[in-house]
Amino acid sequence: MRTGRLSLGIVVLAVSCAFNGCGYPQVSPKSYELTKALYSACNRRNEEHLARVAEVLDSTKTAGDISDRESKWLHAIIDKARAGEWESAAREARQIMEDQVDR
Repeated sequence: MRTGRLSLGIVVLAVSCAFNGCGYPQVSPKSYELTKALYSACNRRNEEHLARVAEVLDSTKTAGDISDRESKWLHAIIDKARAGEWESAAREARQIMEDQVDR
């Protein structure tokens, strides 16, 4: 019986994701621009560009132009890139951009 409930839960979750999406919610225009710059830095594996994006991200957050949530997402991607996980970081940045297409 417990396995049946678990299976049903997984099916419900999968259907919900198919209809509602499981990606990133809408981001601000500033966050979108930062995400594009971050994707470029990660795609090129450019540490200097990555550092500039991090600086702009911090100043943009301080100015209140992006939310805490958006800042955390982008910082997590920057941390991945700094750890040498360039491909994974680029995929995450691209996912944010792709999730904005139909909004």
